[in-house]
Amino acid sequence: MTNSENNNEQTMKTIGILGGLGPQATIDLEMRLHKAAQQAIPQEKNSGYPPMVVQYYRHAPVLLADENTPAVPWQPDPRMLEVARNLGAVSDFLLIASNGVHSFQKEIESASGRKVLNMIDVTLEEVKKKGWQKAGVLGLMYPMVYTTRMDEMGIAYETIDNELQEKLNQSIFRMMEGNEDEADRVIAIEAINQLRNKNIDGIIPGCTEIPLLLRENMDASDILNPAQLLAEAAIKYSVS
Repeated sequence: MTNSENNNEQTMKTIGILGGLGPQATIDLEMRLHKAAQQAIPQEKNSGYPPMVVQYYRHAPVLLADENTPAVPWQPDPRMLEVARNLGAVSDFLLIASNGVHSFQKEIESASGRKVLNMIDVTLEEVKKKGWQKAGVLGLMYPMVYTTRMDEMGIAYETIDNELQEKLNQSIFRMMEGNEDEADRVIAIEAINQLRNKNIDGIIPGCTEIPLLLRENMDASDILNPAQLLAEAAIKYSVS
């Protein structure tokens, strides 16, 4: 290893990623982190990237009352907190490759002993920077992880109707399974168009599978990508 490689490694914080929720979205976040590093850090062979540890969690993030229904009140699955504990032992801060799991940020930080760089916060900071007064928000089920914070911040929002939400939920699950098809991509586009018809300034696809369904439609100027914003913020934090 060269001296410059040693210096790079010593000055960068190690990123821990709580992944698997779902798998494709985690891979997407990893690729975005590497591309963001290429833009922000002088490259020398494979040394211009922060150290990174990823663990894929393979269960529902919440305790279930039965096969498909979360127990009430919602509680994080202890197996997910064990993954957080593992990551905390080998990293300096954590990323969660899922929007909704940020509902359990406090529990994950407590289990890991590490700061979670929050995807929701960096996305809503971009909303403020853009001056959006009202945003459309998508998610898996109801996107409460965003709407709760938007209520606190005084940012108005719109969501899609229940019938379309149920279709989108199933498309998201098929994306996680690797079974999505053109019909699922059409549903995601339909959700975007329904929001655009509600006099909004822009759209937050607040589930990490939705940008994967939208593909090139994510290039539209009125759509933010939370995973991209998180990747850029994580690289900046790693070298700070």
